[in-house]
Amino acid sequence: MTKLNEFRKGLWLTELQLEGFDVRGAVIAGSERMVVWDSLSHPRDMYSVYSLVSGSHFDIVYSHADWDHFWGTAGLPDNWGQIIAHDKSLARFKNDVPAKLQEMRAKHPDQWKQVVLVEPTLTFKQELTLYLGGVTLKLKYLPGHTLDCLVGFIPQWGILLAGDTVETPFPVVNDDSPVSQWIASLEHWRDNPELQTVIPAHGPTGGRELLENNISYLRNLLEGRNSDLPDALTDFYKETHEANIKHLADQNPGS
Repeated sequence: MTKLNEFRKGLWLTELQLEGFDVRGAVIAGSERMVVWDSLSHPRDMYSVYSLVSGSHFDIVYSHADWDHFWGTAGLPDNWGQIIAHDKSLARFKNDVPAKLQEMRAKHPDQWKQVVLVEPTLTFKQELTLYLGGVTLKLKYLPGHTLDCLVGFIPQWGILLAGDTVETPFPVVNDDSPVSQWIASLEHWRDNPELQTVIPAHGPTGGRELLENNISYLRNLLEGRNSDLPDALTDFYKETHEANIKHLADQNPGS
């Protein structure tokens, strides 16, 4: 069941434990509009959010088009304005997004029959600013975990909604992850004097140390060095670390 936690005035975090990992979204409220940042994995995940946004003007933002971040959209009231994502997220709805739902329905048809794939209605390439009334959400493209990842920055509060670009104990790398670009982008945010708080989709919230930890891990992967990992890794993260090493080796054969 989704926990709805008020992080500060105008910001609620939606938090859910899935098999092997947790996932987090958010609801941001200004004086004029609201934003649901990621609708999580299933329509039922949004039941606690329904009454919060019902009757309000609200938009939905997909941090990227992985299943655990947007399959809950059908559980929200239908008075949303726009569903916003990066251009590359919309492109994914033509291939891997429906394929993933088909795969999971084949394994557990009853569990996923309520999921409706709701495409983005507004996309962008590099950045987009949403004015909510007294609060600004700046969406910035940050390819890394996937090529459609974006982050959201709320300058009035110094808060970075990092999606899957930042993760504890370490991020998930895919075979097409642009790791050097990813590192440079995280360094940009680490050095932003306005930033105070980092809220990732997976793992605890924190400050600049979360960015630094992810930068260090990715740089070690890129340069073939070992990282100092926690002793008590879940099976999910043990498998992820081995896969991360393989993806980097495949990207840099012979290095």
